[in-house]
Amino acid sequence: MSIKLTIITINFNNKEGLAKTFESINNQTWSEFEYIVIDGGSTDGGKELIEKNPKVSRWVSEKDSGVYNAMNKGIRKASGDYIIFMNSGDFFFDDNVLEKVQKQLNLNVDILYGNSVYFNDAGYRRVEVPPKKLTFSFFYSGGINHQAAFIKRNLFHDYFFYNEDYKISADWEFFIVAICSYNATYKHLEETICYYDFSGISAKPENLIIYHSERENILNKYFSAFLEDLKLSQEAKIKRIQQVMYVKKFPVAWRILKWMISLVLLFLPKFKMKKD
Repeated sequence: MSIKLTIITINFNNKEGLAKTFESINNQTWSEFEYIVIDGGSTDGGKELIEKNPKVSRWVSEKDSGVYNAMNKGIRKASGDYIIFMNSGDFFFDDNVLEKVQKQLNLNVDILYGNSVYFNDAGYRRVEVPPKKLTFSFFYSGGINHQAAFIKRNLFHDYFFYNEDYKISADWEFFIVAICSYNATYKHLEETICYYDFSGISAKPENLIIYHSERENILNKYFSAFLEDLKLSQEAKIKRIQQVMYVKKFPVAWRILKWMISLVLLFLPKFKMKKD
């Protein structure tokens, strides 16, 4: 019988966080999964913690070139139909998460994703609930948390592995391209999957420049032809524009509004519609 799920944990010198992750995974009521730990050569006792955990199926502790290099190592070692990343410091929402989700890992859907609780030691807490319908517009300003996503392993082999040149946005790149370009199928799980430790590199304000630069590179690489139209779409979401579209539903009110717009335009430079 094939392995339905592989859990992958990435760790580097975060023994305390790794212990929390281990406790959560070891306590899952459904435990028929493969568990892989990729450690970056920790010197804080994390390696010894991995050696003592009987739930760990396979692990390595060696220097890597970054988080996405480590994640790709884990993917290449995985044999489960689906993969979920639960990195050191992250943990499942409760002990029954996998029990509730595993029946839906039936290979009919490429990516299953649920809700997340973002937190850090400073008291930050936010519940992230992604939409049931994933659009290009949604990914433009948001994304799926990979600690709350079960990804069919074959997608990485069929499409591409995480781009190791990126520091923050390679998982976002994978999701937006897989769903918006390759039409990977997806399903929103009506479950909160994880607590996500929001204190890593992507959460630091000083890394916002890297974050936006990487996303811009990805958008220009794959979706450059759509970006101008997308900006118009984003503008259409402005409250005032939506109010205008609401008025359009009422013929008399719409005629009055058009008359008022025409009156205002008389006092402005001539308006020209864009042709391109």
